[in-house]
Amino acid sequence: MSETTTAVQTGALTNIGFLELEKCEFYRNPNGFLCLRYEGEEHNRVQALRSLPLTQPDAFLCIQDMENQEIGILETLTTLPEGMAELVQEELERRYYCPGITDITSIKEKMGFYYFDVSIGGFKKTFSVKDLGKSIKELRRGGILITDVDGNRYLIPDLAKITPRCARQIEPYLY
Repeated sequence: MSETTTAVQTGALTNIGFLELEKCEFYRNPNGFLCLRYEGEEHNRVQALRSLPLTQPDAFLCIQDMENQEIGILETLTTLPEGMAELVQEELERRYYCPGITDITSIKEKMGFYYFDVSIGGFKKTFSVKDLGKSIKELRRGGILITDVDGNRYLIPDLAKITPRCARQIEPYLY
């Protein structure tokens, strides 16, 4: 392999496609969907995804079209102009909606499923989990992330701050 070929291949690997902020214009179309005008090209209905959702939620945001084709990476949300940053943030909040569990009434196993009876902001909610090892994750900052059988996520932000009764309910399922 020649040096030129190696340099081209290496360059392709290191160029991860950052979007140039001065060429980005995020806006909402009349139907309320997030769109992007970039380098004069219209990208109707785009989605924003977090590359590092737990450790750096506002950095390295992947912007894709609705066919999941990557348009580029936003290095950080904070460098976008205020109005556009709010549009992208709203899209992220909608996509990564994760209600906080405030109380656990019970966790019961039935036919291989675990049924969680919880309170979320004063409202009662029941959801089920199939594979506890894959569905309950301990987070670095002391929180717990639970994913139900439908892919919905629920968060206990800090295990140390919930009541001892709630902690006793969830602790047997933490590995």
